[in-house]
Amino acid sequence: KMEKNLYIDASHPNETRIVLKSENSIEEYEFEDKNNLNFKNNIYLATISRVEPSLQAAFVNFGRERHGFLAFNDIQSDYYQLPSEDKEKIREAEEKIREDLKDKTIDANQENSQSENKDEKTDESENQIEKENKKQEYREKVKSSYGIKRYKIQEVIKPGQVILIQVIKEERGQKGAALTTFISLAGKYMVLMPNTPKGGGISRKIFNSSDRQKIRNILNDIEIPKSMGVIVRTAGANKSKNEIEKDFQNTLKTWEEIKEKALDSNAPSLVYEEGDIIKRTLRDTYDNETKNVYIEGTEAYQKAKKFMKELMPKNVKNIKKYRGKIPLFHDAKIE
Repeated sequence: KMEKNLYIDASHPNETRIVLKSENSIEEYEFEDKNNLNFKNNIYLATISRVEPSLQAAFVNFGRERHGFLAFNDIQSDYYQLPSEDKEKIREAEEKIREDLKDKTIDANQENSQSENKDEKTDESENQIEKENKKQEYREKVKSSYGIKRYKIQEVIKPGQVILIQVIKEERGQKGAALTTFISLAGKYMVLMPNTPKGGGISRKIFNSSDRQKIRNILNDIEIPKSMGVIVRTAGANKSKNEIEKDFQNTLKTWEEIKEKALDSNAPSLVYEEGDIIKRTLRDTYDNETKNVYIEGTEAYQKAKKFMKELMPKNVKNIKKYRGKIPLFHDAKIE
C-alpha cells in the first residue's frame, strides 16, 4: 500500500495551502484565500425580501449585498403560511407519495441535486435542466393526483418571513446565489439531510452491488429519525456499521447545534460555516492510506487537532506540528 502524508502550510495569515503527497508525487493540492472565501454550503438565518410570482421564486436577504434566489420548489412546506391542518394534509400526502415511490427510480421528493452531487461536480448542461424540468412536471402530476392543491408561491410565502437556508450555488456575475431550505450536512462517510424525510440512499459512485447491499443493511440498522434522510458517500463504501453510525451521530449533533444557534440569532446571520479548508481536508482527503499530517502554523495545528478529535479520535496522534527552520513546503520538497 502506498503511504501518503498531508502537508498544511498555514504560516501565512491570508492563505492556507494543502498538499497530499505520496512518495514521489503530489496527489492533491488545494489552497484557500482568506479574502475570497467560498460560502457554498454555508447555512444562514435569512428573511424573504420579496416574492416574485412571475418566476415562482423569492429573493432572500441572507446578509450579503446581493440577495439570494430561492425557487418555490426549494421551499419546504413547513414554511407555507397556511392553517396547520392544510400543512398536515400536504405532509401526509408527501409521505404517501414517498412510500409509493420507494422502489421507483424517480423520487417525487426534493431530489436536491445538491445532496446527490455533493461529491460529483454537476455539469450545468441543457440535459441537466431538462431532467430537472421533467422531474418537476412529474412531481406536480403526482401531487395533483393525490389531491393536493397546487399552491402558488405568492399564496403561501410572504415577505419578511424568517427562514433557514443553505447556499447551493455561489453568486456569478449579476446572478445572486442559489439557495434551498432543504439542508444537507456532509459528514465523513455520509450526508445528512435533516429536513428531507426519505430514509437512506447510497452515492451513485458506489457501483459494487455487494457494497451497496452491505450499506443498505447498515442503514436499516441505524435509527434514522423519520423526518430525515441519509446518503452514504463514496468514502463510506467499506466502513463498518460502527464508523457510519458514529459519523451519523456527529453530524446529527452538528444539526442540533445549528438549530440552537438559529434560535439565538437574528436574521440575517451566518449560522453554520462549511467552508473551513482544514476541516474539509481532514473530512474528505484524509483516508486510510494517509499516515501523518504535518502542519506549519500554530492556529491551524490547534484547529486540526480539534477537528480530528471529532472526526477520528484515534488518529489525533498523527497530527504533527512542523517546527523546522526552513518553510515546510521547501523542507518536504513540495515547493
